[in-house]
Amino acid sequence: MRGKKIIRLAIVVSIFTVCASFSSYSYEANTEVIVISQNGDILAFSSQSNHWVSTSIHTHEKIVSTESQGNIGVVVTTKRILWFSVITDEWSYDFLKKREKIGEIIIEGNVAVIKTNERAIGFSAHTGQWFVAQ
Repeated sequence: MRGKKIIRLAIVVSIFTVCASFSSYSYEANTEVIVISQNGDILAFSSQSNHWVSTSIHTHEKIVSTESQGNIGVVVTTKRILWFSVITDEWSYDFLKKREKIGEIIIEGNVAVIKTNERAIGFSAHTGQWFVAQ
């Protein structure tokens, strides 16, 4: 009987120790892609595929900002929002609406959200697709 209590106590202490170590763990996303512009192209360098993937900037289009974190690169131009996924190794984009202004860009690991004055757009690095909430 005493042996069972000691085993139960050891199990409880082990579970507590494991839980405590998880709670002290802080997630830090590694940046797996870098996005730059060069000679009329937008280039993403993927650490997973170890090569550059490019897409063209349209006529009269200017780059407003670029951000990279985790498995996603985001480029905002005067006409579009572009996303690059390290997992699918592809660019995807959506056109900005006529009076749409970018508010906030949030990138965490495999997910990006771009908030504008008209909608929120989510992007998944796993699927390479974006989803709109208006």
